[in-house]
Amino acid sequence: MRERIKRLTPKAIIELYKGIRYGFITVFFYLFRIFPIRKNRIVLMNVWGFGDNVKYVTEELISRKKPYELIFICNRPENVTISKSVKIKKTNTLSAIYALATAKVWVESNRKEGYIKKRKNQYYIQLWHGGFALKKIEGDCEDYLGETYIKRAKKDSLMTNLYVSNSTYCTKMYRRAFWFTGEIAEWGSPRMDLLLSQNEKLKNQIKANLGIDKTKKVVLYAPTYRSSEDLSVYELHYDTLCSELSKKFGGEFVAIERLHPLVREQSTQLKKLGNRIDASSYKDMYELMLIADVLITDYSNTMFEFALMNRPVFLYAKDYKNYKEERGFYFDFPTLPFPIAYTEGELKDKIRHYEDSEQEVVKRFLAELEVKETGAASIKVADRIDQVIKRTYKK
Repeated sequence: MRERIKRLTPKAIIELYKGIRYGFITVFFYLFRIFPIRKNRIVLMNVWGFGDNVKYVTEELISRKKPYELIFICNRPENVTISKSVKIKKTNTLSAIYALATAKVWVESNRKEGYIKKRKNQYYIQLWHGGFALKKIEGDCEDYLGETYIKRAKKDSLMTNLYVSNSTYCTKMYRRAFWFTGEIAEWGSPRMDLLLSQNEKLKNQIKANLGIDKTKKVVLYAPTYRSSEDLSVYELHYDTLCSELSKKFGGEFVAIERLHPLVREQSTQLKKLGNRIDASSYKDMYELMLIADVLITDYSNTMFEFALMNRPVFLYAKDYKNYKEERGFYFDFPTLPFPIAYTEGELKDKIRHYEDSEQEVVKRFLAELEVKETGAASIKVADRIDQVIKRTYKK
């Protein structure tokens, strides 16, 4: 046996370790299911940290000061700052899987691990992390995601009691792409509550935390993830960009760069093309969107959400042809209601010739999707959790 292990490559040893650990975790998860479900225990999960839709539902539950046991699970709990009333646990640790096995309510924004199985009297709310989607997802791109992931995703949807949607468009997409026949509530996205609030005090606080004077304007560059190793697709000349934006919209612009979590570890390899604030590790993308006056992205669904604040969005997609072949889109990209540039030169030109009337085109586009954002999604999700737990105590 020792000789066989010696002949294994480092990669094979890592995979062996993962397999053994996964089996160990699975066994304990099912052992923990013998313990009774805690009627007031709520587990909230977001693998990337304290952000996205789950963050705002958690904060709403905290504000209600009810006798709930709130447990937040993520990959890096050491980076999470949250109320002391919430217990923080690391994904796939024994304490985390015990919490999952015994909680009354699960609230999630991603897919759960394959070993996790909901018990009969547990209630699972899936908030999802995508909302509007340009890129095809889940069941609409099964070949791209692979058999293993699709199998896990189908299992996750089968366990789900409630999906929360932000529009009629998304509801239809969830039905199809998530293989889901259960309840879908069109309450909006909890993370959009922040953007629609337009909290000026919070905006100034976020700017101060980033070292930005409150009188300056902000352009947020937030490209999405590509599987390609070509990092040049993320590069942008920030000084020139800010100069063009200042000429067009007035004021002095500061650039913020926000890379996808899967790209941020490679960010040190990117060329430094002008002054910008690297906010790739900033905990909450939506706080950055709140303070931004202009968004530049490529294929990210943030284009639609940012547009709901009636602020300019520019799409910079220098690798459009390759990306389209890799993933596929729900919308015909060139016909999207935003100025689209395929080179930096075109981006400058789109900024120079931008007209306020272009926002009316965006509004009509969003109206066709039948958007249901009201700024109260977090409240509605928390209300449902209250109802579920109240029903449990009546039994």
